[in-house]
Amino acid sequence: MPPSDPTTVFIHSGWRCSSTYVWHRFRASPGVRAYYEPFHEQLARVTAETINAQTPDNSGLRHPGGETPYLREFDVVLDPAGGVRGFDPGFALDRFWIEPEASDLEQQVYVEGLVAAARERGEVPVLACCRTLGRAGWLKRRFDGFHIVLIRDPVQQWLSFYSLRRRPRPTYFELCHYVLLSEMEGCGDVSVALLGEGFEGARPLTDRIAAVRARLKRAPASVSFQAFLAVWLQSYLKALPHADLVVDVDRLARDQAYARRIETAIEDGCGLRPDFLDCRAPAPHPVSPPVAWRKAARAVVDLMNLHEAIIGPQAPPILFRKLAPAFAALTPAPVGGAARLREAMGALVGGASVARAPSKAYAATARMDGSRR
Repeated sequence: MPPSDPTTVFIHSGWRCSSTYVWHRFRASPGVRAYYEPFHEQLARVTAETINAQTPDNSGLRHPGGETPYLREFDVVLDPAGGVRGFDPGFALDRFWIEPEASDLEQQVYVEGLVAAARERGEVPVLACCRTLGRAGWLKRRFDGFHIVLIRDPVQQWLSFYSLRRRPRPTYFELCHYVLLSEMEGCGDVSVALLGEGFEGARPLTDRIAAVRARLKRAPASVSFQAFLAVWLQSYLKALPHADLVVDVDRLARDQAYARRIETAIEDGCGLRPDFLDCRAPAPHPVSPPVAWRKAARAVVDLMNLHEAIIGPQAPPILFRKLAPAFAALTPAPVGGAARLREAMGALVGGASVARAPSKAYAATARMDGSRR
């Protein structure tokens, strides 16, 4: 049963990281108002009609949930003029990297409105979003609550949205990573090295997405993967210190005992007990894009100077375990002549600095199971 003074639950994840499934299981709990993607830019323009039109069944994204609209819970916070009350589209990615101590009254008032709408109805507010890893510390400082961080094998996560390409053009998920990489504070050199140039961050999000699409629409797979991994690393390094619970979604799907322990940990933390009995692991995506995984991943770690953050004494163990397969256990895809030509052309659109840089000796090796030597 939900506690009498409900704790706000925040579920932080990246895209294609089983967050929709976890949100769906919270939504099924009685007395819960589970907001789906409360920082998605589309909330600035939704109406009651568009909410009802968007369901997992018609999304094409392989999500659970059937015909129930994703955004049903927002019906009580709609502005009659359109959009969700207090939401600004700049919240989506502009405020992604906000520091815990930073002031952002507009964003704070918006989240307060969602929490209040649930509590006024005697419900536990749950906010599940793919756009909050970088602001997890800010949310925890402002709202306390119970913070769950979901993490997935980064290669399979990237392949999940890469597999959604309907033609050789980047998906929305890839474009968002390009934007986030270009705006990571203190990482301008990393962005230029991986993307080939910097991008103006002061324009509206739609313009910035259009700019990276125009410049990187023919970028090779290695550029997409390395941009994703750079954002993945920075996001989790910011989020993990603020997590009350870290959920390995790969293990959640294959280890029933682990799933039961996670259910108990959630119940202890917030009074809710979602049922993960039906969690199933998707089949691994075939390693088909022309990316030399280990070389590409190590180059990003070298470029960002993150060796100590990954393998040092203060490093989050889950981060090492999730990166270990990318470094030690994956077999790179065969790269034929045409693929090598595409990779060489990558020098024109980004990745040139990394491709030319000699790979440094990685500071640790990993067993297949991800344990430290």
